[in-house]
Amino acid sequence: MRTSHRYLFIAIAVAGTAFFSQIVAAGGDKKFPSFDSISGGDKMLARDEVTPALEKKYPALTDLKAHWDDADMDHDGKINKKEYEDFMTQPKD
Repeated sequence: MRTSHRYLFIAIAVAGTAFFSQIVAAGGDKKFPSFDSISGGDKMLARDEVTPALEKKYPALTDLKAHWDDADMDHDGKINKKEYEDFMTQPKD
């Protein structure tokens, strides 16, 4: 009986890991974080909120900072969630 408990525990651990991975991925893409995670819940994102640590973890954010004016469609100096998602999901050459 002990062996079956061990297998049950392993099966639960694997299933839990897979489930948790899907929940985390729902908040963003592996290539870039969700808007809410980097804006801190604010409606707007300032350029200086994209830190070098985030750029290192998500190289696509370097592209965002390099093309900030292109992503900022209303030219107010900040990016809202729609502008962020539109820029980050558009195909890159």
